[in-house]
Amino acid sequence: MNVLVVDDEPLLRFHMQKMLNELWEEVDHIVTANSGAEALKLMQKIDIHTIFMDIKMPGMSGLDAAKEIRRLGYKGNLVFVTAYDEHAIEAFEQEAVDYLLKPVGESRLNSCIERLMKQDKTLIKYELDADQINRWLPSDQSSAQYLSWINVSIGDRILVINVDDVFCFISEDKYTTVVTKEGDYLIKKSIKQLISELHPDRFWRIHRAVIVQVAKISQVMKDEQGRYSLSLKEMHKVLPVSRNNTYLFKQM
Repeated sequence: MNVLVVDDEPLLRFHMQKMLNELWEEVDHIVTANSGAEALKLMQKIDIHTIFMDIKMPGMSGLDAAKEIRRLGYKGNLVFVTAYDEHAIEAFEQEAVDYLLKPVGESRLNSCIERLMKQDKTLIKYELDADQINRWLPSDQSSAQYLSWINVSIGDRILVINVDDVFCFISEDKYTTVVTKEGDYLIKKSIKQLISELHPDRFWRIHRAVIVQVAKISQVMKDEQGRYSLSLKEMHKVLPVSRNNTYLFKQM
Protein backbone atom coordinates (compact mmCIF):
# COMPACT_ATOMS: atom_id res chain seq x y z
CA MET A 1 0.00 0.00 0.00
CA ASN A 2 1.57 3.28 -1.13
CA VAL A 3 0.92 6.76 0.28
CA LEU A 4 1.88 10.04 -1.42
CA VAL A 5 2.69 13.22 0.54
CA VAL A 6 2.60 16.43 -1.55
CA ASP A 7 4.00 19.65 -0.01
CA ASP A 8 6.39 22.32 -1.28
CA GLU A 9 8.01 22.69 2.17
CA PRO A 10 10.71 20.01 2.75
CA LEU A 11 10.48 20.05 6.56
CA LEU A 12 6.71 19.61 6.51
CA ARG A 13 7.02 16.76 3.99
CA PHE A 14 9.55 15.04 6.23
CA HIS A 15 7.43 15.59 9.36
CA MET A 16 4.32 14.12 7.73
CA GLN A 17 6.29 11.19 6.30
CA LYS A 18 7.78 10.43 9.73
CA MET A 19 4.41 10.53 11.52
CA LEU A 20 2.76 8.31 8.89
CA ASN A 21 5.60 5.79 9.22
CA GLU A 22 5.07 5.64 12.97
CA LEU A 23 1.25 5.63 13.02
CA TRP A 24 0.09 3.70 9.94
CA GLU A 25 1.54 0.18 10.10
CA GLU A 26 -0.29 -1.08 7.02
CA VAL A 27 1.54 1.30 4.67
CA ASP A 28 4.37 -0.26 2.65
CA HIS A 29 5.88 2.86 1.05
CA ILE A 30 5.54 6.61 1.59
CA VAL A 31 6.61 8.66 -1.41
CA THR A 32 6.81 12.46 -1.55
CA ALA A 33 6.39 15.21 -4.13
CA ASN A 34 7.27 18.92 -3.85
CA SER A 35 4.57 20.16 -6.23
CA GLY A 36 1.27 19.29 -7.85
CA ALA A 37 3.02 18.74 -11.18
CA GLU A 38 5.46 16.24 -9.64
CA ALA A 39 2.55 14.46 -7.95
CA LEU A 40 0.83 14.02 -11.32
CA LYS A 41 3.98 12.44 -12.77
CA LEU A 42 4.30 10.04 -9.82
CA MET A 43 0.63 9.05 -10.09
CA GLN A 44 1.29 7.70 -13.58
CA LYS A 45 4.13 5.47 -12.32
CA ILE A 46 2.96 4.28 -8.89
CA ASP A 47 -0.31 2.84 -7.61
CA ILE A 48 -1.27 5.22 -4.79
CA HIS A 49 -3.73 4.31 -2.03
CA THR A 50 -3.93 7.73 -0.33
CA ILE A 51 -2.69 11.26 -1.14
CA PHE A 52 -1.96 13.88 1.55
CA MET A 53 -2.13 17.09 -0.51
CA ASP A 54 -1.04 20.55 0.58
CA ILE A 55 -3.33 23.25 -0.86
CA LYS A 56 -1.13 26.38 -0.96
CA MET A 57 1.73 25.57 -3.36
CA PRO A 58 3.42 27.71 -6.02
CA GLY A 59 2.38 26.99 -9.59
CA MET A 60 -0.34 24.35 -9.52
CA SER A 61 -2.28 24.49 -6.25
CA GLY A 62 -3.28 21.35 -4.39
CA LEU A 63 -6.90 21.84 -5.41
CA ASP A 64 -5.98 22.16 -9.10
CA ALA A 65 -3.75 19.09 -8.83
CA ALA A 66 -6.56 17.14 -7.19
CA LYS A 67 -9.01 18.09 -9.95
CA GLU A 68 -6.54 16.88 -12.58
CA ILE A 69 -5.83 13.68 -10.65
CA ARG A 70 -9.55 12.95 -10.39
CA ARG A 71 -10.00 13.77 -14.09
CA LEU A 72 -7.34 11.18 -14.91
CA GLY A 73 -9.40 8.56 -13.07
CA TYR A 74 -7.85 8.36 -9.60
CA LYS A 75 -10.35 6.66 -7.26
CA GLY A 76 -8.19 6.54 -4.12
CA ASN A 77 -8.30 8.64 -0.96
CA LEU A 78 -7.56 12.37 -0.92
CA VAL A 79 -6.65 14.20 2.29
CA PHE A 80 -5.98 17.94 2.11
CA VAL A 81 -3.44 19.55 4.45
CA THR A 82 -3.34 23.33 4.84
CA ALA A 83 -2.72 26.18 7.25
CA TYR A 84 -6.03 27.76 6.23
CA ASP A 85 -9.60 26.54 6.48
CA GLU A 86 -11.29 28.65 3.78
CA HIS A 87 -10.84 25.92 1.14
CA ALA A 88 -12.67 23.17 3.03
CA ILE A 89 -15.78 23.22 0.81
CA GLU A 90 -13.72 23.08 -2.40
CA ALA A 91 -11.67 20.24 -0.92
CA PHE A 92 -14.70 18.11 -0.17
CA GLU A 93 -16.01 18.77 -3.68
CA GLN A 94 -13.02 16.66 -4.76
CA GLU A 95 -14.37 13.82 -2.57
CA ALA A 96 -11.78 14.44 0.12
CA VAL A 97 -11.81 11.96 2.99
CA ASP A 98 -10.43 14.50 5.47
CA TYR A 99 -9.12 18.07 5.82
CA LEU A 100 -6.16 18.61 8.16
CA LEU A 101 -5.06 21.99 9.50
CA LYS A 102 -1.36 22.66 10.02
CA PRO A 103 0.45 22.03 12.25
CA VAL A 104 -0.85 18.44 12.15
CA GLY A 105 -0.49 16.61 15.47
CA GLU A 106 -0.27 12.84 16.01
CA SER A 107 -3.72 12.59 17.59
CA ARG A 108 -5.43 14.37 14.67
CA LEU A 109 -3.48 12.37 12.10
CA ASN A 110 -4.33 9.14 13.89
CA SER A 111 -8.07 9.91 13.72
CA CYS A 112 -7.60 10.59 10.00
CA ILE A 113 -5.89 7.21 9.54
CA GLU A 114 -8.76 5.48 11.35
CA ARG A 115 -11.19 7.17 8.97
CA LEU A 116 -9.12 6.03 5.99
CA MET A 117 -9.11 2.46 7.30
CA LYS A 118 -12.90 2.55 7.46
CA GLN A 119 -12.88 3.54 3.79
CA ASP A 120 -11.32 0.12 3.11
CA LYS A 121 -13.92 -1.76 5.16
CA THR A 122 -15.82 -3.11 2.14
CA LEU A 123 -12.63 -4.45 0.56
CA ILE A 124 -11.48 -6.00 3.85
CA LYS A 125 -14.85 -7.69 4.32
CA TYR A 126 -14.62 -9.18 0.84
CA GLU A 127 -11.14 -10.53 1.53
CA LEU A 128 -12.26 -12.07 4.82
CA ASP A 129 -15.25 -13.68 3.16
CA ALA A 130 -12.98 -15.16 0.49
CA ASP A 131 -10.71 -16.52 3.23
CA GLN A 132 -13.66 -18.08 5.00
CA ILE A 133 -14.76 -19.82 1.81
CA ASN A 134 -11.27 -21.31 1.44
CA ARG A 135 -11.48 -22.68 4.97
CA TRP A 136 -14.71 -24.50 4.13
CA LEU A 137 -12.94 -26.49 1.41
CA PRO A 138 -11.68 -30.03 2.19
CA SER A 139 -8.48 -29.76 4.23
CA ASP A 140 -6.27 -31.33 1.58
CA GLN A 141 -7.32 -28.62 -0.89
CA SER A 142 -7.32 -25.60 1.43
CA SER A 143 -3.96 -26.33 3.05
CA ALA A 144 -2.19 -26.96 -0.24
CA GLN A 145 -2.18 -23.27 -1.10
CA TYR A 146 -0.30 -22.26 2.07
CA LEU A 147 3.43 -22.27 2.72
CA SER A 148 4.77 -25.39 4.46
CA TRP A 149 8.53 -24.95 4.14
CA ILE A 150 10.99 -22.05 4.17
CA ASN A 151 14.24 -22.34 2.20
CA VAL A 152 17.19 -20.53 3.79
CA SER A 153 20.58 -20.06 2.10
CA ILE A 154 23.58 -20.53 4.41
CA GLY A 155 26.80 -20.22 2.41
CA ASP A 156 26.73 -23.03 -0.14
CA ARG A 157 23.96 -24.87 1.68
CA ILE A 158 20.17 -24.55 1.60
CA LEU A 159 18.41 -25.23 4.89
CA VAL A 160 14.76 -26.30 4.68
CA ILE A 161 12.70 -25.16 7.69
CA ASN A 162 9.24 -26.49 8.45
CA VAL A 163 6.90 -23.55 9.15
CA ASP A 164 5.65 -25.47 12.21
CA ASP A 165 9.07 -24.76 13.76
CA VAL A 166 8.92 -21.00 13.15
CA PHE A 167 8.10 -18.85 16.17
CA CYS A 168 7.90 -15.56 14.30
CA PHE A 169 9.05 -13.53 11.30
CA ILE A 170 10.59 -10.09 11.92
CA SER A 171 11.22 -7.61 9.11
CA GLU A 172 14.56 -5.80 9.19
CA ASP A 173 15.39 -3.43 6.31
CA LYS A 174 15.39 -5.47 3.06
CA TYR A 175 15.45 -8.83 4.85
CA THR A 176 13.19 -10.85 7.13
CA THR A 177 14.45 -12.84 10.11
CA VAL A 178 12.98 -16.31 10.55
CA VAL A 179 13.06 -17.05 14.30
CA THR A 180 13.21 -20.71 15.39
CA LYS A 181 14.27 -22.50 18.57
CA GLU A 182 17.46 -23.63 16.80
CA GLY A 183 18.42 -20.15 15.61
CA ASP A 184 17.59 -17.10 13.48
CA TYR A 185 17.89 -17.07 9.69
CA LEU A 186 17.64 -14.31 7.06
CA ILE A 187 15.46 -14.57 3.97
CA LYS A 188 14.61 -12.02 1.27
CA LYS A 189 10.83 -12.48 1.37
CA SER A 190 8.93 -9.47 2.71
CA ILE A 191 6.43 -9.62 5.56
CA LYS A 192 3.70 -8.63 3.11
CA GLN A 193 4.54 -11.56 0.82
CA LEU A 194 4.83 -14.03 3.70
CA ILE A 195 1.46 -13.16 5.26
CA SER A 196 -0.24 -13.86 1.93
CA GLU A 197 1.42 -17.31 1.78
CA LEU A 198 0.94 -18.45 5.39
CA HIS A 199 -2.25 -20.01 6.79
CA PRO A 200 -4.29 -17.13 8.32
CA ASP A 201 -5.56 -19.27 11.22
CA ARG A 202 -2.02 -20.23 12.25
CA PHE A 203 -0.02 -17.06 11.55
CA TRP A 204 -1.06 -13.55 12.53
CA ARG A 205 0.49 -10.26 11.49
CA ILE A 206 0.58 -8.41 14.82
CA HIS A 207 2.63 -5.46 13.61
CA ARG A 208 3.78 -3.89 10.36
CA ALA A 209 7.08 -5.78 10.74
CA VAL A 210 6.09 -8.90 12.71
CA ILE A 211 4.23 -12.16 12.04
CA VAL A 212 3.83 -14.73 14.84
CA GLN A 213 2.71 -18.34 14.90
CA VAL A 214 -0.35 -18.33 17.17
CA ALA A 215 0.51 -21.72 18.72
CA LYS A 216 3.86 -20.29 19.91
CA ILE A 217 2.32 -17.40 21.90
CA SER A 218 2.88 -17.76 25.64
CA GLN A 219 0.98 -14.72 26.93
CA VAL A 220 -0.41 -11.35 25.86
CA MET A 221 0.22 -8.29 28.05
CA LYS A 222 -1.52 -4.91 28.21
CA ASP A 223 0.16 -1.87 29.81
CA GLU A 224 -1.38 1.16 31.55
CA GLN A 225 -1.54 3.07 28.24
CA GLY A 226 -3.59 0.26 26.67
CA ARG A 227 -0.71 -0.96 24.47
CA TYR A 228 -0.43 -4.69 23.83
CA SER A 229 2.66 -6.90 23.59
CA LEU A 230 3.19 -10.64 23.69
CA SER A 231 5.81 -13.19 24.67
CA LEU A 232 6.63 -16.47 22.94
CA LYS A 233 6.94 -19.93 24.45
CA GLU A 234 10.47 -21.12 25.25
CA MET A 235 11.93 -17.77 24.16
CA HIS A 236 12.74 -14.48 25.87
CA LYS A 237 11.30 -12.37 23.07
CA VAL A 238 8.65 -9.72 23.77
CA LEU A 239 6.99 -8.45 20.60
CA PRO A 240 4.84 -5.32 20.18
CA VAL A 241 1.27 -5.53 18.92
CA SER A 242 0.22 -2.54 16.81
CA ARG A 243 -2.90 -0.66 17.77
CA ASN A 244 -4.70 -1.75 14.59
CA ASN A 245 -4.11 -5.44 15.39
CA THR A 246 -5.18 -5.58 19.05
CA TYR A 247 -8.58 -6.88 17.91
CA LEU A 248 -6.89 -10.25 17.31
CA PHE A 249 -6.53 -10.76 21.06
CA LYS A 250 -9.74 -9.28 22.40
CA GLN A 251 -11.52 -12.56 21.68
CA MET A 252 -8.94 -14.55 23.70
